[in-house]
Amino acid sequence: MKYLTTLEVAHELHVSKQTLLNWLYAGKLAEPPRNRKGYRLWSPLRVRQAKRLIGDGRLHRRTVVHREGPEAVVDFAREVAVSLREARIELRVFLRQLRRAYGAPRRKARRRSP
Repeated sequence: MKYLTTLEVAHELHVSKQTLLNWLYAGKLAEPPRNRKGYRLWSPLRVRQAKRLIGDGRLHRRTVVHREGPEAVVDFAREVAVSLREARIELRVFLRQLRRAYGAPRRKARRRSP
């Protein structure tokens, strides 16, 4: 997956970089993940979401757009799935590393009946 820089996304959305950053700071757009150097990684899905919000007139208003609930989770899951597929990372490997990173308890193995 090709990620875009904040400046590239701003150009694609026909807004200034500062406007895009202001939308992020105001919570009108979800903060994209960052790479190890701290740069924002804008996926094509995030850019499409921003375009949709602009098309709906929701970003140019002074009200804050809050995305919560199942819709936000589905979008995030879709983005993770695409990233894993493109990086050729198996889901079970990713989940194991996620458990290690967050210290989540491991599921108990089911005992088989003799």
